[in-house]
Amino acid sequence: MYKKILNIFLIVLVFIYIIFEELIWEKFAKPIINLISSLHLFTKFIPKILALNSYIVLIFFVSIFVIVEIIGIYAGVLFISGHIITATFIYILKIPVAAFIFWFFNIAKPKLLEFRWFEFIYNHLISIIFRIKHSSIYIMIKENFFSVRSRLKYKVIYIYKLLKLKIKK
Repeated sequence: MYKKILNIFLIVLVFIYIIFEELIWEKFAKPIINLISSLHLFTKFIPKILALNSYIVLIFFVSIFVIVEIIGIYAGVLFISGHIITATFIYILKIPVAAFIFWFFNIAKPKLLEFRWFEFIYNHLISIIFRIKHSSIYIMIKENFFSVRSRLKYKVIYIYKLLKLKIKK
């Protein structure tokens, strides 16, 4: 029974991760990051960012990151409480700021990794993401639900059957 509950929990978490990766990251955030990177306005800030003190970079990054996460949590609370349209709107508003902070992180990463605790957290997060992307659950969901060849109706039916199978085990 414990193993079934754990499997269901892992499937749900991985499914949510894939949805965020596929929809939020690939469809919205990544194009915004590419746009920011291509704009001359932001390109001229790169040398200035690299010249900043590591502590200033850290304070700026953590401040904006925390604000973005608080907005995401607030959107989640609104979603759970039934305010779906408002939650979606707030979450969509967060995406450009999150994309900016990802862009900033990619530029300031060497300065941020000077802090041992930050490097430790970063390496562990990368390790967790690596394990998720190489897990059998991730591969199963990705191949069967998010493959380009199948239509949404059949994807939903198929994932339902897979989940039902997993629950019976």
